[in-house]
Amino acid sequence: MRIGGRRVRTVALFGVLAVGLAGCAGADDSGGTDTGGSGEKVDEVVIGAPLPLTGTGGAFGVPYLAALQLTVDAINAKGGIKSLGGAKLRLEAVDDASDAARDAQLIQQLAAKDVSAFVGPLLSASVISSVPVITRSERPFVGPNLDNAVTDAGSPWIFRVAGRATTWGDQAFDWLDGTLKAESSTVRKIGIVGIDVPPGTSTTEIIEARAKGLGWEVVKINYDQRSTLDFAPIVSRLRDANVDIVMGYQNPNDAVLFAKAVSQQSWKPANGFVWIAGGQYLTSFKEAVGPIADSWVVESYAPELSASKTPEIKELAAQFEAKVNQPLRGLAGAAPAIITVLAAAIEKAASADPTKIRDALKDLSFATPADAPFPYYSMAGGVEFDDKGDNTRWKGIIVQWEGDKQISVSPEEVTDGQLAWPATK
Repeated sequence: MRIGGRRVRTVALFGVLAVGLAGCAGADDSGGTDTGGSGEKVDEVVIGAPLPLTGTGGAFGVPYLAALQLTVDAINAKGGIKSLGGAKLRLEAVDDASDAARDAQLIQQLAAKDVSAFVGPLLSASVISSVPVITRSERPFVGPNLDNAVTDAGSPWIFRVAGRATTWGDQAFDWLDGTLKAESSTVRKIGIVGIDVPPGTSTTEIIEARAKGLGWEVVKINYDQRSTLDFAPIVSRLRDANVDIVMGYQNPNDAVLFAKAVSQQSWKPANGFVWIAGGQYLTSFKEAVGPIADSWVVESYAPELSASKTPEIKELAAQFEAKVNQPLRGLAGAAPAIITVLAAAIEKAASADPTKIRDALKDLSFATPADAPFPYYSMAGGVEFDDKGDNTRWKGIIVQWEGDKQISVSPEEVTDGQLAWPATK
């Protein structure tokens, strides 16, 4: 039979005692995997992954899934979940076609298959609309989504490993404020550009609040990503307003179209472009827009992991690049951290039961990536969840395009290049 996403074999009490006294830790002669006398035999722990593999979020979802799977494979190759006698992790991935309405159905279907946890949906709007059905399924969700509303509902089953939009905005502005002072640069007017749905709304709101707090004049433009294909009017408005810097959030297709409109108008604000968590950090973005994006700055989930100091992450990054033909960075770079956190909770719980995994997530804590229970935590900072399920130890990565290369310029522990300022050439 199956319980909570795991294949289970029940054995007689005397058999359990015999196994426990014998101290066995591996597979026994019943063909299952011994869990140390719990009365259950766990072969695998199944993780549901409804992800945007097609549609507007496909540029995010496809590499993200590849990184998730490679991390699962790496953990399994190193012995799996040892507290469950070496039980393997397995992803059950399905395409949600970037459709938030479809996710509710997929989550219900996966819950009916007894998955133990979810690592999808991926897009913030999809996660927000899925919180009620995830909560009813009583399975923990572990994700990197930044919109504030993901955890504001207060569900005890939602865990955000990356920061909330407020944290992203605060960290970006703290870095920007320090950089402007160090470079003796002045901003009097800021252009804020973002999609009119989550996470664009949360992101632009925090940027606006921080900018006004510094006394900057704000030109804010939220646009409909479904109908906006021509960004020339938006760029013209920013140019005519003579903004000193542009910040905001855009999805991959919008980011490309916006950058091309900037190039066509041969315009650049004095202090350049500083984006938060959007499509600008993708390899496909730089390949599509070319030199116009040189020196643009993006706050990202993870640095380019091929430059990692740990051999395990470097090997993972090499495998990813061979498979996907792009470096492991940004949102895809966050995927190993997501699997690491979930695997650590399963290891701590010594169970595939969703409630026990949830409780282990609540108690999970490590200060730096080096302290993680598995060597694949790929973001800066550590992990400790507050009552909302937000990770209070997370740190965003400030990266900058330098030709075809992406360098990390902050925080110090991941810096691998020198910032070029202003953030435009």
